[in-house]
Amino acid sequence: MRTRNWMVRLLSVAALTLALGEPAARAEEEAPSDPTRGGWDGFLDPLRAGEDWLVDHSQKPLEERTKIHAGFGIDKSWMWNFNDPASGINSLHSLDPDHDSASLDFAQLSLLRPSDGFIPGFGLKLDAGRIAKRSKADWDGDGVLAVGDTFEKNDFDVQEAYLTLDVPKELLGFEGLSLKGGKFVTLLGAEVIEPWANYNFSRSFLFGFAIPFTHVGGLVSYKVTDNVSLTGGVIEGWDIAHDNNNAPSGIANVTWILSDVATLAANGIYGPEQTGRNGPKRGIVDLVATVKPLDRLTLLLNYDYGHESDIVGGTRPAHWQGFAAVANYDWTDRFSTAFRGEWFEDAQGIRTGVGQTLWETTLDAKYRITQHLYGRLEFRHDESNKGDVFAAGDTKLLAGQDIVGFEFGYLFN
Repeated sequence: MRTRNWMVRLLSVAALTLALGEPAARAEEEAPSDPTRGGWDGFLDPLRAGEDWLVDHSQKPLEERTKIHAGFGIDKSWMWNFNDPASGINSLHSLDPDHDSASLDFAQLSLLRPSDGFIPGFGLKLDAGRIAKRSKADWDGDGVLAVGDTFEKNDFDVQEAYLTLDVPKELLGFEGLSLKGGKFVTLLGAEVIEPWANYNFSRSFLFGFAIPFTHVGGLVSYKVTDNVSLTGGVIEGWDIAHDNNNAPSGIANVTWILSDVATLAANGIYGPEQTGRNGPKRGIVDLVATVKPLDRLTLLLNYDYGHESDIVGGTRPAHWQGFAAVANYDWTDRFSTAFRGEWFEDAQGIRTGVGQTLWETTLDAKYRITQHLYGRLEFRHDESNKGDVFAAGDTKLLAGQDIVGFEFGYLFN
């Protein structure tokens, strides 16, 4: 989601190189090598060369001429639920593929351009597939998805469409202020919609049930120091493209880079979210810590607490909370493993449909086949204290489910 003016940097490096009298070939010698080359699978080098050609003759020229960075990704997986649910649905898996399904998981085309002086930048992400359908916003504001609106029923979505402006110093006398308006992904959470950008393939309960996916609204961000940034804004609500109650919500973020080892982020949303009712309020606090104690080890910690008034029977409040921890280790430049443990409490059943406490453990193994193509294996176990939550066979409901799967992703970002 972040783009930078790489053309300026490349020109600066080239100018410095010429000033020092270094040959142009030196830059190529010092360029980062492809870690997927020179190994046991050298027979794939023609594919890698083709990828390089595609980047050099399409992506890079477009960015050099227009400052627009174009990206494309496609993802396909297969998952097997040992409960073998007749519905084909993996219970309580928000964006994950269905059990034993051949449907396309996800494809995305992205166009990003940074603002330049008084010329605004923009971001556009067009999604397709099952994940696109399940992450859709309520586009007509009727409070129900896939009812009354054909666009809400299909497998295509505009995940993001926004304008940005880094306010020029000449206008305010200081730097660091930026504006963003349109439809954009939420500030909350430790995961994102794109499967290739997460350490684990399946999504956590926190990502699927504790927080929203996207918003429509406006944000103002200010970089206080090199290590501290603030963001605040007004949004239509949770996963809503058209206001459903004539009252906005507020959203905020504070990010603090403690050091090269740790980064902390605190996020929150507060406002009315119930369709046709602007009295009851929903609020959530989302805390994320990213810790890198070793070069090859990354720890991701996420805690959420949410509360909504007058939601149970229209008169009583509800709350939900949860914690997830992910440990990702890069054993080599090509192979990594990621373990996630999670606990989620939905006391009144407002988020999952049943009052319960959920646990899950997930283990992934990921391998980079080329710089753009990867494969990933996953095993996941889900458990509920309710005892009859996860679909099994034709009519059974069990306390848990075990799922295995594999995934291939092809990404030019």
